[in-house]
Amino acid sequence: MTTPAPVTADHIGGGSVAEGALHDDAPAPKVLIPLLVLAAFGLYLASLTPPIITLAVRIAGIDPEGKTVALSTVILIGAVVSIAALPLCGALSDRSRSRFGRRRPWLVGGAVIGLIGLGIAGTVPSIPAVAIGYALASLGYAGAFAGFLPLIPEFVPDHLRARLSGLIGFVVAIAVLVGVVLGSQLVTLPALMLGLPAIVALIGALALAAAIKKVDRPMDIAWPRFGVRQFLGSYWLRTNGDRDFAWNWVSRLLLGVAYVGIQTFAVFFLSDTAGLSTEAAAGEYARITAISTPVSVVCFLVSGFLSDRLGRRKAFVVMGAILIAGALVIAAVTQSLTGFLVAWLILTVGQAIYLTVDIAIAAAVVPDDAQAGKAMSVFQVATLLPNVLAPIAAVAVLTVSGGENYPVFFLVLAVLALLSAVAVMFVRRIR
Repeated sequence: MTTPAPVTADHIGGGSVAEGALHDDAPAPKVLIPLLVLAAFGLYLASLTPPIITLAVRIAGIDPEGKTVALSTVILIGAVVSIAALPLCGALSDRSRSRFGRRRPWLVGGAVIGLIGLGIAGTVPSIPAVAIGYALASLGYAGAFAGFLPLIPEFVPDHLRARLSGLIGFVVAIAVLVGVVLGSQLVTLPALMLGLPAIVALIGALALAAAIKKVDRPMDIAWPRFGVRQFLGSYWLRTNGDRDFAWNWVSRLLLGVAYVGIQTFAVFFLSDTAGLSTEAAAGEYARITAISTPVSVVCFLVSGFLSDRLGRRKAFVVMGAILIAGALVIAAVTQSLTGFLVAWLILTVGQAIYLTVDIAIAAAVVPDDAQAGKAMSVFQVATLLPNVLAPIAAVAVLTVSGGENYPVFFLVLAVLALLSAVAVMFVRRIR
């Protein structure tokens, strides 16, 4: 009798093998999906709250004179660590053979490291310590997401993924609001201000890890030795079918730059072109965000349900990108507070529709089932890079006419949003 050859990573691809093997014994969706949403809430609360508000509060309390440069430096360091670590953590997660499972050590271990890092940032009163703590936390949450994201293509059936993606978008919006509230209420308690979101993330990770304990198993694959080639390969995918993945990645990156661009410079736009003081502009931006958040929540939930029900993904991406482009054109043309409010509401609808299906599409075009961790981590990089690229684009465009050329800047962002819609049309494996 002939002995079968060992299965290697190169022999698995296209989505069918892992989907059939893993979905059969996965926890029931009514159990798994709520726990995925809970873990997503905790991880996004812990990873988004610091750059949005709590690091600014912490740094202002340590160095009020040099707070601007210090905050920019600390956030940039964290972003670089996250972008560099995510694909590597994802690739190592795929190869994990721990007796504790394949994804759980990264999910829980990353959340623990994140808690330690934010604990350092919240307790040691020096800017270098805050930078070290935040860098450690960024590394930890890169590992946690490397364990969390591949669970979607591995355990969630395709017909439920857009609904899950919409629910994740919903809890991200809630996480931002909760983070802002925590940052404003715990100003005098920096350790709790930074540490509480990390504790919530750890609780969510532990609950999800407990649910997948029996099904989170290492792949029975003869992986090649992890050398320099494999290390460099962690940052991209070279397997059959990665063309669709690449086009979706490009689409997400372009859309991210468009959205982050207007989000980051909204206060400066309102103060420079609408004639408001910085304080008044910040207040108006907060008011506009409060108005748009319920709209965002409704759109996330409704569009996720419709996408799964109709079995369509591309149409939602295209519609969302076009709405965002239209909103940016309105903001560029009107240059007024009222015009910006209208533009922001349209932008919110477009963003919600787009983000409802982006994770579902990424899960559907994973090129190699055995390397879902690497694939989903590489995709997550496309959601982080805009935080670096958008400010660079702003500097390049806004300085053309004295630093206030917002019409041109917003029009450039609108073009990027439209190109995002074009890019996703080249993804052939989804409808």
